[in-house]
Amino acid sequence: MQSNCMDKKAVYGVLGLLSFSFRLFLEFQSSIITGINGGYYPVQVRHVLEHGHLAMKDMPLVFYVNAFVVKVFAFILPSQPIDFIIILVIKILGALSISLLVFPLYKFIHHYLAYRLTKPFEYLILGFALFSFSSLCLGAEMMKNAYALVGFTYFIYFIIRFFKEKSNKYVLLSVFTLLLIGVTHFGVFAIALIFLLLFLICVYKVRAVVPILITSVIGFLIVWWLDPFRAFNAINIFEKWFGLPWRIAFYPAGIASFILSVFVVLMLFLTIRNKKVETSHKQMFTVFMWFIVLLSIPLLRFELWRRFNLMLFIPQLIALVLVFPYLKASYKKKFTVLLSVIIGVSVIFNLVFPKTNSISLDAYNDLSEMSNKILNPNETIIIVRHGLDWWVVWQLKTKMAQSHIKINDTITSKYDDILFLKQNKGHNDLYPGPGSPFFNPSIPENSILLYASDYFDLYKWSEK
Repeated sequence: MQSNCMDKKAVYGVLGLLSFSFRLFLEFQSSIITGINGGYYPVQVRHVLEHGHLAMKDMPLVFYVNAFVVKVFAFILPSQPIDFIIILVIKILGALSISLLVFPLYKFIHHYLAYRLTKPFEYLILGFALFSFSSLCLGAEMMKNAYALVGFTYFIYFIIRFFKEKSNKYVLLSVFTLLLIGVTHFGVFAIALIFLLLFLICVYKVRAVVPILITSVIGFLIVWWLDPFRAFNAINIFEKWFGLPWRIAFYPAGIASFILSVFVVLMLFLTIRNKKVETSHKQMFTVFMWFIVLLSIPLLRFELWRRFNLMLFIPQLIALVLVFPYLKASYKKKFTVLLSVIIGVSVIFNLVFPKTNSISLDAYNDLSEMSNKILNPNETIIIVRHGLDWWVVWQLKTKMAQSHIKINDTITSKYDDILFLKQNKGHNDLYPGPGSPFFNPSIPENSILLYASDYFDLYKWSEK
């Protein structure tokens, strides 16, 4: 028995290392961080190192951890520039993030379940957690999401253990984990609260009213304290609710996740209707069913739908594990095939079409060439397209605003120089065509051209 346990741990360890290695390989396909917001983490981490706090309000934990690790690497590699070390550390910690899922999944499968999964199904569940479209998408650019999802997996595990054993230990662990998620990522914190509220409603019904109100208020206050802007967005989340645009065609991960959600929800629904299933199990299946439905509604506005779908693979795989003993042999075989296909296609897709930079390396290097045109970076704001914005802050150390911002008295009174950066080439639009958010700013009349190259034109705003 002990030997079998050690063998299982070895398999989990090997898959975790394989995941970390593959993710590290993907991260180092470029010398900068891939993704639309690739420059965001370097800007925040450098600001923590230089000023002791974030450049802009956000959930802080991951940035401070990165800053600490950067200091360790800087001590080990004193000859390397600090900017190089910052990007190096972010890539390494970004690659490590999702690979840590092997720990909560091992606890869930081997310390909670009263039955054994077949080896092929168990290892496919683990492979799906580490190599699905969503998990591979959560790289360095989305490190906060990734680490918070590891915490969310622990959170679900503690909630389920409490439901089974009614031990206060798991209440305390759940609260502690929820707080850690709260200082890590707003979106995952929000879905963790949704999961908790559904759990309270499905299990305790009317008695859940007071705990629900207390949980909602405390959760909102935590977000408001850390980032008032995100708290405001949470209040107004339903303002633009419907209308999934055509941009879904550029997001195969979301399509794959939605298809799997349909199958998982169907299996949960059929299992709930099975009279042989215990009431307590039906309650937990109901929680997962409604949770997956809420997060995968195909009528949500695109960005909200995309972000929710990135997080769905955790409840999907846990639901599959919980419902496993009630599945017919034919359904088990079908899910085994489906998971195998998703993992295989995902790995091949990421090798053939790896996540790209928001700007080309030549354009990235060209940004630094215009630094001598900026006399006072601290008093300068540059209006720039989405996707280029954070790399401008990283390279030029100015403030930035996106293309839709209009010049007004607030901006003119706050900054000595207002610049506009137009990108001519060397950019990658994740969603090209009409309606794309990656458009260049309009250059006002009487603006003065400060810098021109094949990649950029830099203009200075002038009232005359």
